[in-house]
Amino acid sequence: MSNGLVTFVLGDREYAAPLLSIREVVRLEGLADLPGMTPPLAGVLDLRGTALPVLDLRTGATAERRGDVLVLESTPDHLVGVAVDRVIAVVDAAELSAGGPTGEELPSYVAAVLRGASGPVFLVDLAQMVDSTRKALLL
Repeated sequence: MSNGLVTFVLGDREYAAPLLSIREVVRLEGLADLPGMTPPLAGVLDLRGTALPVLDLRTGATAERRGDVLVLESTPDHLVGVAVDRVIAVVDAAELSAGGPTGEELPSYVAAVLRGASGPVFLVDLAQMVDSTRKALLL
C-alpha cells in the first residue's frame, strides 16, 4: 500500500504518517534506562539483539511506559524508535478526507490536516517531528 498511512495517538490528538516512513511497530515493553539520559530519550529497547534508542514525544507520559513504538530508519544503518500512546491502524490515504483549518498555528512538521471518523487527523513528517522536538528541548 504505497499511499498507506499509519494512524496513531499522542495525547488527545490523532496523527498519521506515511507507511513508507515507518519500518515496523513494536510494543513499548522492556524499556531500559541509560545513565544521564535526558528527554526526549526515554531509554533503549532490545530489538532482536539491536539496541533501539526510543524517543518519547508524548506529553505527560505515564510512568507505566505503556504504548507502541514506531521504528524509523534515521540513517540507512541506524534505527530510532518513537514512543506513541497507541497505534490505531494502517489506512489507505483515500479513507481520510481533506480537513479544514483548525484555528491554531500548526508546527512545520504538520503537512496537512485531514478528517477521520472521529475528528481531525494531523498528517506529519515523523523525521521532522522528532528533529523539532529535540531542538525545542535543547533550548
